[in-house]
Amino acid sequence: MNTPRFYSLHAVSVLDVSGADASKIVNNLTTNEINSLERPAGRETFFTDLKGKIVGHVCVFRFNGSLRLIGAAGQSERIAAHLDRYTIVEDAQVTIRDDEFSVVVVPPEAVQLSISGFKLKDCLQLVDIPDLDATGFGVDWLGPGTVTLLSSIDHAETVSGRLAERSLSQAGETAFHVTRTIAGFPWFGVDFSESNLPQEVDRNKQAISFTKGCYLGQETVARLDAMGQVQKKLVRWKLSGAIPQPNVEVVSGEKTVGRLTSIATTAENEALAIGIARRSHFDPGSVATGTAAGGGFTATVC
Repeated sequence: MNTPRFYSLHAVSVLDVSGADASKIVNNLTTNEINSLERPAGRETFFTDLKGKIVGHVCVFRFNGSLRLIGAAGQSERIAAHLDRYTIVEDAQVTIRDDEFSVVVVPPEAVQLSISGFKLKDCLQLVDIPDLDATGFGVDWLGPGTVTLLSSIDHAETVSGRLAERSLSQAGETAFHVTRTIAGFPWFGVDFSESNLPQEVDRNKQAISFTKGCYLGQETVARLDAMGQVQKKLVRWKLSGAIPQPNVEVVSGEKTVGRLTSIATTAENEALAIGIARRSHFDPGSVATGTAAGGGFTATVC
């Protein structure tokens, strides 16, 4: 039996939006409904630009009188500039806090071992964890029930040590992305970027409200919803054969029908992947093929 693990990350994007109009301005710039957000619940959402393209992808929580935004590393500067650009007379200030925290991600199966008395339901939640000198933010990165612990840099070794005392082993960023890929959670800057539309990430249920009313980029998002289709989106693939490196294209006949961006080996000659697919390959069971250094492979949408 494998020992449950926790994952230490180099960084994530952490921004606090404070001020009387913090909820209003974030709600006006993102795809999910933020005004009704209450502690301890959180919400996954996309920041979008005027054309509906993705600016950032975060989870939003009410925390210490502000909104705390947490997402994949590398987004903070872009999101902060976007918020500043569209804050005219509103009382809202953005603070980038990426460098202030050590980051540990605890997967669902390890939460009960590591966080005494804490039960996280299948939704985003926030909890203070005094005995770990950290605050836990419920995210879905490794599946529903995942907890990301943010602690001060000074407490990094203490938090890791206390988790190790609770029968968890420590792993790093590479192992985190393997587990994330198996869980099927797409990562900004890896699986999608600012060139994508929100529906192309296939997180509609978790991150898009189609009833909240106007926000920047809403016209494009609503039009795609009314049309009922996008021409490409992220799907999960099961691979068999030689295991390729990320960003390999897959084909059907003579047409390129997809590109695999995150790949996790699960057994000899088997892997799971996240990657973009053209509309012809949205449905489970759709098959494509590709070539890796060790030979060919088959990719099946799952």
